[in-house]
Amino acid sequence: MNEISKALEIEMKSVFKMLKNAVSRIEGDYWKKKENNWMYGYVLFHTIEAIDYYLSESAEEWKPLNDVSNYSEEKETEALKTKDKHFFEEYLRKIEEKTFETLEKLSDEKLLEKDGFGKKGFTSRLHKYIYLIRHCMVHLGELSKTLRDKGEENIKWE
Repeated sequence: MNEISKALEIEMKSVFKMLKNAVSRIEGDYWKKKENNWMYGYVLFHTIEAIDYYLSESAEEWKPLNDVSNYSEEKETEALKTKDKHFFEEYLRKIEEKTFETLEKLSDEKLLEKDGFGKKGFTSRLHKYIYLIRHCMVHLGELSKTLRDKGEENIKWE
């Protein structure tokens, strides 16, 4: 593994620790209630799925690893209400494994090249992965605030 991949790996390990913490909080029914166009379970799913999406070489190439992504946001929300903690744990496990397998294969040169996401404005795979980390952090902050508003402990910053 090269230096850039190592740095990305360190940051993604932190992302996954925090996502695991977020998944561990799925208890009761609050996580599947949609209020003010917001649902803990949907945002958690969206965050995990974004990792899967941006690990692919292009938007056109991406094939979701679950059956939830085949619908509109409204239908996805309803589908997620039928899922449980185990669904999220397993989905996160698969995406984590895929993430580190992908990073392991990328040289510094490959990370600095464009892939099929160049149409979305990314200058390189590295740029895309930096964006992905920021994207995850925004949503982890939202999830943490939801927990805090419920009087629970925040997601631990890693």
